[in-house]
Amino acid sequence: MHRQFTALIHWATNSLHTVSSGKVAVVDGTLPELEVDVVDLVHESYRVLVYGGVLHSSRVLRLMDLGVRGYVPETATLPVLLAAVKSVAADGTHLPFDPASGRNYVPLTAAEEVAANAYFLNDEELPRSEVAKRLGIADSTLRNQLASVRRKLGVPPQASRSAVSRRYRATVRQAAPSKQSA
Repeated sequence: MHRQFTALIHWATNSLHTVSSGKVAVVDGTLPELEVDVVDLVHESYRVLVYGGVLHSSRVLRLMDLGVRGYVPETATLPVLLAAVKSVAADGTHLPFDPASGRNYVPLTAAEEVAANAYFLNDEELPRSEVAKRLGIADSTLRNQLASVRRKLGVPPQASRSAVSRRYRATVRQAAPSKQSA
């Protein structure tokens, strides 16, 4: 199916390649086997942006759990699409909604936010016990705080650390974009 912005997406992904250390793939959101295609591209180390269709937020969040970095509905404007491509190319995320909406989201406590920031936003991906040591708390305390964060984000307990990190990063960016300076 031909997309209105196909040439611009191609131009944006090629010109922004120098900004990123990985490859960007823009996938048609109307494909019948979307999840299969996404998993294949993620395994090939692509940063995946889904464009098109009007997907329910629960499906978009499932795609994020599979490794998708962003979603842009077909109703979005060209500047929104290009901003999403740029964000994904720069190892960021893009969602047209607050990932916590529709989940009876409860704000994180100060301790949960500190724990989540240290564990999920740390590029080193230190073991939980090391993060707990750096925070000056017991490993079991950190484990309980992170379990609470997962619950509040609506992430299943068996989800990988990287999947929870993506969801948390998207939530933090959507909730307070001005705090994302570093």
